[in-house]
Amino acid sequence: MRKFFRQFHLWVSIPFGVVITVICFTGALLVFEDEIASLCNDGITKVQPMGKPLPIDAIVDRVEDTLPDGVDVKGVVVPDSFDEAYKVNLSKPKKAAVYVNQYTGEVLGKDERLPFFQTVFRLHRWLMDSNPGDGKIFWGKVIVGASTLAFVVILLTGLLIWWPRNRKMLKNRLQIVIKKGKNRFWYDLHVAGGFYALLLLLAMALTGLNWSFEWYQEDFYDFFGADDEEKVVVKPDQADTMVKDTEGLLQECPGSCRTCALPVCVNTVGNSEEKSGVEEPTGVVQWNVDAVTAATSVVETQYVDARADISIADVDAVTAATVVDAQSGATVAVDGNSGATTVETNSTTSASNAWQTAFENVVARVSQYKTITVSAGSVSVKESDFGNVRAADKYLFDERSGEITGVELYAEADKESKIGGWIYSVHVGSWGGYITKILSFLVALLGATLPLTGYYLWIRRLYGKRKSRK
Repeated sequence: MRKFFRQFHLWVSIPFGVVITVICFTGALLVFEDEIASLCNDGITKVQPMGKPLPIDAIVDRVEDTLPDGVDVKGVVVPDSFDEAYKVNLSKPKKAAVYVNQYTGEVLGKDERLPFFQTVFRLHRWLMDSNPGDGKIFWGKVIVGASTLAFVVILLTGLLIWWPRNRKMLKNRLQIVIKKGKNRFWYDLHVAGGFYALLLLLAMALTGLNWSFEWYQEDFYDFFGADDEEKVVVKPDQADTMVKDTEGLLQECPGSCRTCALPVCVNTVGNSEEKSGVEEPTGVVQWNVDAVTAATSVVETQYVDARADISIADVDAVTAATVVDAQSGATVAVDGNSGATTVETNSTTSASNAWQTAFENVVARVSQYKTITVSAGSVSVKESDFGNVRAADKYLFDERSGEITGVELYAEADKESKIGGWIYSVHVGSWGGYITKILSFLVALLGATLPLTGYYLWIRRLYGKRKSRK
């Protein structure tokens, strides 16, 4: 059986080895991209503290004055360090942002990926290929995905081949000897090195496949139970009884609460393409009513998701909730105690005016944070760089007053949102801070050498056989 696995290990490795080396080596280079980019862009990411920062709405106004038509401010990222510049996210192009001196309002420069890392990333993900569109095969993505899948098979069969029969063999297969010649060194590096790197390489390969195959992504999420949660509706006259209506909800709501036929619904949580992407699903409760006058009849209905109990009428002891009509754009403020309703028309400039107030209200609630991102209607608080690096508590606020109207804690988020962040954190090695980043860097480099040492041992064996025949 061991002979079969050895042959299988070899013949899977031969066609995919070069691509695996490229994937692992470029992955190692990308591990510390943020840190290297920060050093290279020190002139626009660092500022000299000068008293109190400008209000966020003032910073937004100054940035918008410099933007071309059709480009707006999406959000402002506030770091915990006084000497780090604010990052202002823009509506387009995708992931566009600028750095701003929060003390003077000066736009320091664009947040752009370094050309070197643009090339490395394209090589890592698509072997420099481009998406042809029109439903055509994206060969670079397919080859990378197939090679990664083959890498998983190679690692597992390699473990079976490595498995020692006795204690003496175990000792030999756990050490890398340098003083007994290059042949012994390359052999030990392949055998023992592959064993030491096995777990992290498997973790990076298995998470990386989420970006290559949709079927794998769906099965991956199913395996961790991300699709097992149901959305349920609790009506006022059934306070102790939860009425499940998920089947009709999912049939009538295609994922956009502003287009479905239901009077009020809970938005579905992202699509399969967003699960592992940069933007995570929000899970925010949205309202879609036929007219402003119909809002008062449904506003006291509580909508409960199986993953968290969120009540619009009474969230975190807040007495007022905001209901946005999808057709008229009017805002209906409902008093949780008296049920009184007032209607005001939204303005295009009201959002940024409340951002500073919302930011201050959130800062007063949290003890510490790594970054706080303020955007239209919500404030996201990232507490640390450990664990899920995309984990954040979200505070919803009234876009006119800045008052907090709801809280969505990461601890109560659905499994799908958590898994998406963990996939990224494990793949890039950032889940344990700099310790796991260094380990991931070294393991990825070692992974890049495994096909090369394997080719060396294979060619050496073929050469030895031919020489013995002569």
